[in-house]
Amino acid sequence: TGTLYYEEAFTITIVDVNDTPTDISLSSASVNENESSGTTVGTFSSTDDDTSDSHTYTLVSGTGSTDNSSFDISSSNLQTAASFNFESQSSYNILIRTTDSGTGTLYYEEAFTITIVDINEAPTDISLSSTSVNENMGLSTTVGTLSSTDDAGDSHTYTLVSGTGSTDNASFAISSANLNTAASFDY
Repeated sequence: TGTLYYEEAFTITIVDVNDTPTDISLSSASVNENESSGTTVGTFSSTDDDTSDSHTYTLVSGTGSTDNSSFDISSSNLQTAASFNFESQSSYNILIRTTDSGTGTLYYEEAFTITIVDINEAPTDISLSSTSVNENMGLSTTVGTLSSTDDAGDSHTYTLVSGTGSTDNASFAISSANLNTAASFDY
């Protein structure tokens, strides 16, 4: 007759499945030059809908992994595997995979650029353009021009100092970057 029926309520249970991580973050993507191997660059963290999952981080081959061999991972920390020199290379490209603990098979990969921070380094050498001067020249005759081996763009101040080799300092003076006589010499 079409008027007879039965009703029943059902509870539908949503089953939580393991979701793939969707992002990787690195707390710092730069490191000072000249730091020793094993220096921590930053700490990784992952975005994953499954908040109870822990993650394992690995360096993997692929697009963006050019400089993977220059780094190591300890737990969730990115560490240097070399001492970097800004003047040789100022940035490095790595590819990181985060694998979640839910099944151990779901992962996300992301390329990072690690920037090397240029630190002002001490000069490594001083040169003098000439180390001879004619006798009987007047005071303030320029012997030569001083220059330094150092980071590009640095300027330098030169002074005569006491120590080994300073016996004749009183016979010379420095004006700007020029070493000048402070006496008249007789060979």
